Amino acid sequence: MEQRTVPTGRARRRPRRAVRAGLAALVTAVVLAGCSSVATLPALQTGSSSSTTPAPAPPPSPLGAPAQFVPCDGAFQCATVTVPMDYANPGGPTVGIGIVRQPAKDQARKVGVLLVNPGGPGGSGIDTVESGQVPEAVADRFDVIGFDPRGVGRSSPLKCPVTPDTPYYGDPDPGDPAGEASTSQAVERYDQSCEDAFRQLLPHLGTRDVARDMDSLRTALGEQQISYLGYSYGTSIGQVYGELFPQRVRAMVLDGVVDVTLPGLDPSQAESFENSLHQFAADCASRPDCPAGPDAIAMLDRVRARVQAAPIPVAGTTPLSPGLLELGVVLPLYSKGNWPVLAQALKAADGGDGGPFRRLAAKYFEGSNSDTYNAVTCLDSSWPRNQQEVLAQARTAETRAPHFSGNVLVSGLTCADWPVPQDPLTPPTGLGLAPTLVIGTTNDPATPYQNSVNLVRHLPGSVLLTHRGDGHTVYGQGVACVDDQVNRYLTDLTLPGPNATC
Repeated sequence: MEQRTVPTGRARRRPRRAVRAGLAALVTAVVLAGCSSVATLPALQTGSSSSTTPAPAPPPSPLGAPAQFVPCDGAFQCATVTVPMDYANPGGPTVGIGIVRQPAKDQARKVGVLLVNPGGPGGSGIDTVESGQVPEAVADRFDVIGFDPRGVGRSSPLKCPVTPDTPYYGDPDPGDPAGEASTSQAVERYDQSCEDAFRQLLPHLGTRDVARDMDSLRTALGEQQISYLGYSYGTSIGQVYGELFPQRVRAMVLDGVVDVTLPGLDPSQAESFENSLHQFAADCASRPDCPAGPDAIAMLDRVRARVQAAPIPVAGTTPLSPGLLELGVVLPLYSKGNWPVLAQALKAADGGDGGPFRRLAAKYFEGSNSDTYNAVTCLDSSWPRNQQEVLAQARTAETRAPHFSGNVLVSGLTCADWPVPQDPLTPPTGLGLAPTLVIGTTNDPATPYQNSVNLVRHLPGSVLLTHRGDGHTVYGQGVACVDDQVNRYLTDLTLPGPNATC
């Protein structure tokens, strides 16, 4: 248009709101409140949050000291590990990294520690662990560690004074001079507010610093090696950690791979979402009971034309604008299980009710820190610094992914004017790294399957596990063929055979 974000090759890979992005569960009764058939719709499957009220972050331990855990959030244990804000200046300012531990249930057979990151950038590893997303077979054998990366949740979270949804209140339409100009102005206000509020921290939010934080956590936990599970953007963290600290990795699972070699303004993600939209429409056309009817894309185009002419008012919030509509469509495309929600929202909007899509757009910005997403994405990738180049590439994306080019424009403009120099990631080599298990889903809308294929070529000894299906990421979501092979690898270091497919 993962997550600013959703469909640019480097934007919103998880999406911004991807299935394993550690987002709060998006329940239809909330998203579609007021619809007559709410009770018949499934919940939006985009992750779940802890059912307990989070405890305040425990006081940070001294720099370099072991983690000091205290009981928290029910049966969990929490700690705050102090790390340098700038690893090139270890005696300077520090950042506290919040972590949670779920002790192995079978301590007598404990393998070690498993660090988990759900994606984003901006997703909370603490929420992911506390929501029980790690399968029991693994949780029995590992101390499962969730951590909030710097800039997220309990780790010095970013909250820019101008909210990240501001550019979407209008019409970020590539090729429309008025829409481009108003979007550029909104982005400039947003970027400036982030710089004014977080000038000292912004240069130190990239994935290289997050990977160094992970190794500081390893030290604070008293471990020689870690096992790691990364979803979506979490695969970027894993790739960088494996490059910086290969001997510290016992096992690594990367599900829904981000290609760190791509430029920031790459249209492949927008094209993946366009493909998923067409799959949704074909599925809808095959079912007489689909609320969006036999031509869901035609219905979407009618709704787009309507909101472009005049945003649809929504009680209690801002109107449904073209930009917010785009995000409302993106969110349920992350998982096939959410397609019925998209169909119902389309029917409602076609009838003049913008509430369901407006609530979906709001959910897009909840559960994961979008300010941190922008900060990390703008650092980690190579972006055009010239606004005219951004406009040209966004207009090209409009021809290839017409329903998701607005986010390409917003992402490109955000990073073109971002107040911190870029520090693009480099391809991993896998030198000295233990064999890695890479998972790719063939119809993943946020991180294209080819990314996983390409990464295996970079990591000697790694194995690709292919999941033939839809949705963003798959491990721990009830696909037994996938879960069993990943569980076996994590616990016993037994990799699947070549060409493993589920």
